[in-house]
Amino acid sequence: MQETRPTVVKYYITTAIDYPNGPPHIGHSLEKIAADVVARYHRLRGDDTFFCMGLDENSQNVITAAEANGVSTRAWVDRMDAAFRLAWSKVECSYDRFIRTTEPVHVRASQELFRRARAAGDIYKGSYSGYYCPNCNTFYAADELTPQGTCPLHPSITPDWLEEENYFFALSRYTDRLLRHVEAHPEFIVPATWRAEILNVLRSGLRDFSVSRPVKNQKLVDGKPWGVPVPDDPEHVIYVWFDALTNYLTAAGFPDEPERFARVWPADAHVIGKDITRFHCLYWPAMLLSAGLPLPRSVAVHGFMTLDGQRISKTTGNIIDPIELVDAYGGDALRYYLMRDISFERDGDFTRSNLIQRYNSDLANDLGNLLNRTVSMIGRYLDGRVPEGDGVERDLEAVALQAGAATVAGIERWDFDAAVDGAWSLVRRANQFIDEHEPWKLARDPAQRGRLGGVLYGAAESLRLLGLYLAPVVPSAAARLREQLGLPPLAPGAWHPESGEARWGVLAPGTRVQKAQPIFPRIETDAPADAPPARAPRVGSGKTP
Repeated sequence: MQETRPTVVKYYITTAIDYPNGPPHIGHSLEKIAADVVARYHRLRGDDTFFCMGLDENSQNVITAAEANGVSTRAWVDRMDAAFRLAWSKVECSYDRFIRTTEPVHVRASQELFRRARAAGDIYKGSYSGYYCPNCNTFYAADELTPQGTCPLHPSITPDWLEEENYFFALSRYTDRLLRHVEAHPEFIVPATWRAEILNVLRSGLRDFSVSRPVKNQKLVDGKPWGVPVPDDPEHVIYVWFDALTNYLTAAGFPDEPERFARVWPADAHVIGKDITRFHCLYWPAMLLSAGLPLPRSVAVHGFMTLDGQRISKTTGNIIDPIELVDAYGGDALRYYLMRDISFERDGDFTRSNLIQRYNSDLANDLGNLLNRTVSMIGRYLDGRVPEGDGVERDLEAVALQAGAATVAGIERWDFDAAVDGAWSLVRRANQFIDEHEPWKLARDPAQRGRLGGVLYGAAESLRLLGLYLAPVVPSAAARLREQLGLPPLAPGAWHPESGEARWGVLAPGTRVQKAQPIFPRIETDAPADAPPARAPRVGSGKTP
């Protein structure tokens, strides 16, 4: 039964915005690449897709980082903006909006949300005392610290004890409403692994949280507060988390573009790391309810990426530069490895040796070899033109369509390994199909020319569909694959159920293929497994403090 869906569906996806207290690292890349895969998939499905990323610039640790590097705070955030944009361009993140929380439009949005919450009676002034970690800009109660008295997310940081007058948000008022929402909407927190934690917090009851910091306790920049001023009270700045979460509204057009905002909001997916679930699954929906705004449809949560078993973090210095990895192996190789080997449901360990192994075994040996030998044999035996089938190629049709369905199912449930493995079932079967029919032998017998055409048409049509299925994960390689098959770039909507691109038999006989070129040349190195290899040819160009 053919899938039915509206012709155009709105899809708004965001990632967490990152603290620019240091350059991006590989730990940021999992979240950004995963969100990009989903955004690319929805564009191919024909959805009106809007993808937002950005930087959370209003925190005090940004000032500290600038001072440590001997530059002004403004120069520092501009430098980090360029560094993050470069990293995400290297891994081919196709964002539509890159927001910075120092933008005037975002200041207006944050202040408007604050006003609405205050008008609803949910913001009040009170005294606060507790432990504050400057690295994650988070207040903790004593029982939330580690046994050693350190930050639970930054074991090397001992939070400062603060006593100050702040504005508070009445989060406790929303305990029951949020509990009902999470229980009634299992899709609100995915994968399900992370939902139970939020339910436990809700059932224990919520505490009000601070939404401002007094200016007198802040570092100033050029004699002025660094952050968003509280409306009608210049002695306070809005607490960074209240301001940071508002970026999702700002990017959608709040409050300056009401028509656009009504079209884009609510977000369909916020993609975040597990360390900030309470902000996104408790604070944020309560803030929206207070302001009378719809809740996001889903919060997609991923685990940490570790390096040698330790969390990747700028604080510990346990980092890898994603640009160095892309320059060594290509953007597609990094994207494929992270989507294939690092699960959203649990923490995953990054190793360079595993990346190389995936590159050589999956990309070079399986997919690259399938493309290379198919195009080469069409060039050698059939004058470079896609042949007509003779029926034998239909052996691949069911596998090809099942592979597409498995890829779709995996992406839509945030199980990227399953999505890639779905596509790879066709890679494996197409290679096996060629081996079974031995077209190099059929080419010697003129009486077998029809069968030769059927075999190579089946392989080429499988590759065409793989260029569609894998385009969200390895976009540059998928484009090169289509180019070698003599096909134009994929258009938005190519994967829409009614477009016809995702069915079997679309590749037109007579299409001239290009000269075969390896899209994934093998990485050969005699160096230790975790050492950088000789440079491979390029294939493509969490909120974790």
